[in-house]
Amino acid sequence: MKKRLVLSLLLLLLTLSACGDDNDNGSPNTPTGTPTILVTATPTLAPTGTPTATPTARPTDTQTQVPIDTPAPTETPGNVECPVVVADADCDRSQRPFVFVHGTFGSGDNFAHVARLLGSNGFCQDRIIAIDYNSLGDMPGTNGQLDAAIDAVLAATGFTQVDLAGHSQGTAHCGAYLSDPAHAAKVAHYINFSGSPDVGDVETLSVSSQHDLRGMPHHATGTNVTEVTLTDEDHFAVAASTRSFVELYRYLRGEDPQYTEVQCGAEMVTVEGVAESFADNVPQTGTIEVREIGDTPRAAAAPLYTLAPDADGHFGSVQLKRDAFYEFKGFDAQGVLIGYQYFTPFKRSNRLVRMLSPSPNAVIAAASTDLVVRGPGHAALIVRWDGGGLREDLGASLKIDGMEVLTSENAGEEALAQPGLDGGVVGFFMYDANTNGQTDLGLVTSAPFLAFTDVFMDATEPRFIDVSFTAGSEDESIVDRKLRIPNWPSDDALLLMVLQ
Repeated sequence: MKKRLVLSLLLLLLTLSACGDDNDNGSPNTPTGTPTILVTATPTLAPTGTPTATPTARPTDTQTQVPIDTPAPTETPGNVECPVVVADADCDRSQRPFVFVHGTFGSGDNFAHVARLLGSNGFCQDRIIAIDYNSLGDMPGTNGQLDAAIDAVLAATGFTQVDLAGHSQGTAHCGAYLSDPAHAAKVAHYINFSGSPDVGDVETLSVSSQHDLRGMPHHATGTNVTEVTLTDEDHFAVAASTRSFVELYRYLRGEDPQYTEVQCGAEMVTVEGVAESFADNVPQTGTIEVREIGDTPRAAAAPLYTLAPDADGHFGSVQLKRDAFYEFKGFDAQGVLIGYQYFTPFKRSNRLVRMLSPSPNAVIAAASTDLVVRGPGHAALIVRWDGGGLREDLGASLKIDGMEVLTSENAGEEALAQPGLDGGVVGFFMYDANTNGQTDLGLVTSAPFLAFTDVFMDATEPRFIDVSFTAGSEDESIVDRKLRIPNWPSDDALLLMVLQ
């Protein structure tokens, strides 16, 4: 009964806030017909502020699928192939700063993949910022938070306007912000990822997908809105995917990007971000120990860095090797271990890293981390892909120690029929749910955007857990991406892996 009540509360919050503006009655604005790209207006590209680059005219042709580059040379652990290097120092300072507002249960790292793609094509990643807020109650579009963030980045860069983007619930906050003419004057272009706010006459690109929430696209309304409806992308991928990046780039620059895969940065990359709790984004202080993963699992080497997040949870920046595996070990302000976080190797700088910890909110915790069965003999691993949801039905593959763990039931068509999972599986929880010492898979339980499955990862003796990921049709350039992590026992802490 308690689990049903928690899920019902979460679904109610999701329904009220996931898509559209404050007046959304559940009937999103959908285009007539079924074109993949439907242009409802042709906004001009007269840049304001101080940039010097003049974009060319936008392409006018349409297509049923945005082309993605063929895969680059295979990345092997500790040996990232770098036929091209796009250094941070060479970025185009004439480009406006970019501000992103996440959606329900989200955080600023929901835009990290697109930010790295923008950086790979000359944008300055230190000018791409994201605001984090409690998606279960905060109103950043009207409480001054978004306006303060925009004012700060404008003051720091000398521009008079930003390009603004919102995803899901974030589109409602952006719509509320843009309804004030003084605020709208600070925005050159608005990018609407899956939501139906009224944006007035602001130059707007609205991106959604046929696989979006409830199996239909959700678009902004206004007098200068260009709609793009993708095919395969789930609700999260509408903001995070490579194809969404391509449409964003075309809209802002009037041409196709040179690269549709993340390109290598300098040999030492910059990493910074925020330590916060899952979903409600409460800043976490304490410390984060950073270690390079070597050949010995659970090694007790001295940390390369010990980071102390400030009162807002911000940490860094630090310089890390481009092609190395790192472990981030988090402690709370009292020195209690929170957990371990891992990333596939950083190819270039990432300034939107989020170190997530269990929420102090009892409702959120009861529907997420508290559901994990812990014990000394098995590990518990949460996997996220920053380019989209985990979709078995779209060809995604996730292997743990060589065994496929994505199924229709936990990350495919059957899962998408479950309440809260129609937007895709963003957080994939794996643990020995029935404590029988074997992998039984299935869908143990679910919450909005979260799926829980039974995977036994032995932790009786130190060893590495081998992980392999293929993204499927949402991003065909990601094939057999590998990572290995120590098998810390789940009664010690949870493990979080971010696939980049």
